[in-house]
Amino acid sequence: MIPIYAAAAISNDHEDGIDDPKSYKAATESPLAEKWDTAMKEELDAVGQHQVFGDFVELPEGRKALPSHWVYKIKRDGAGNVQRFKARLVCGGNHQMKGIDCQATYAPTARLGHVRLALAIAAKYNLEIHQMDVCMAFLGVDLEEEIYMHPPQGYFDLVQTARLTKTSWKMVLRLRKSLYGLKQSSHVWYGTFKDFVISIRFQASRFDGGLFVLHNKDQDIVVAAVVLYVNDLLIIPNEGLIGQIKDQVKKRFRMHDLGSVSFYLGMKIERNREHHTIDIHQHSYIRTILAKFRMDESRPVATPMAMKLHKRKPDEEACDPTIYQSMIGSLMYAMTATRPDIANAIGVLSRYNHEPSNEHMIALKRVFRYLNGTKDW
Repeated sequence: MIPIYAAAAISNDHEDGIDDPKSYKAATESPLAEKWDTAMKEELDAVGQHQVFGDFVELPEGRKALPSHWVYKIKRDGAGNVQRFKARLVCGGNHQMKGIDCQATYAPTARLGHVRLALAIAAKYNLEIHQMDVCMAFLGVDLEEEIYMHPPQGYFDLVQTARLTKTSWKMVLRLRKSLYGLKQSSHVWYGTFKDFVISIRFQASRFDGGLFVLHNKDQDIVVAAVVLYVNDLLIIPNEGLIGQIKDQVKKRFRMHDLGSVSFYLGMKIERNREHHTIDIHQHSYIRTILAKFRMDESRPVATPMAMKLHKRKPDEEACDPTIYQSMIGSLMYAMTATRPDIANAIGVLSRYNHEPSNEHMIALKRVFRYLNGTKDW
């Protein structure tokens, strides 16, 4: 049986003690309930403007409605300071069945290695680097499939025009356009964006579906690049093209222009145009994961790994694999983005994800102790 309200994702803890609520109940009972209430209303207003779903309809016989839930996120700047409160309405796409309410689901996104490469090229040739965010990217694309969804918790309190009747609890919402959480949402969004950039003479890279380049055929050189990571754009052209490309994008999509890039995908980007250099780091992210796993006051060490590990023996005490895997996952993002110095340690420790021992946990905590001593690198 599909639950009407699915569980929301677990979020990180932060140094300032202001954490992302993990459920509707936690958000509405928190000291910041008023801000979360406003955020949910703004989300439903945006959903209404995009006509994602219409009025309530009776669920057809033989069909199942998908659950829905709220995901809450506090948006922060590169220093970890709170910027705004965001509530996202998410559909329980994990209950979809291929061939019935979803077809293709794959959608490429830019590799972090290619993001760094694009930044390096921009630094060398003194190109512009601007960031834009596509507002409500997944909400603007029509769905081909017939999909029904239960309304989220608090819907009748948040939407004043929705009136609760004796039969409302039996009714569902018919989705007209894609919504966050649907398995095909990222696929239809990527297809829409790709068709658009190709229409303005960009070409998709053969090696990375999230990278698009604009060639000057007369001079046989690349004059601009666009990097797509879900709905975050990096636009890297020469100075004369930046305004033209931005105007074209804004005509097609509702955009949030962030100007020259300073913080992208959790990475702080600091540029010195005089010396043609770009420094990237994740000071704020590393402090966040240290606090999350209570390693922020640990004693620093000089190396990330200092022992040879073995498989856990049958009589050896095991540690909680869920916590172990969560710690590994948190480190992997830092490793792939800005901290290759922990790559070997994470590669070795990842071998024991299935059955970690206390020895493995001690070795894993050593990586955190190493980061605690080098968090400002």
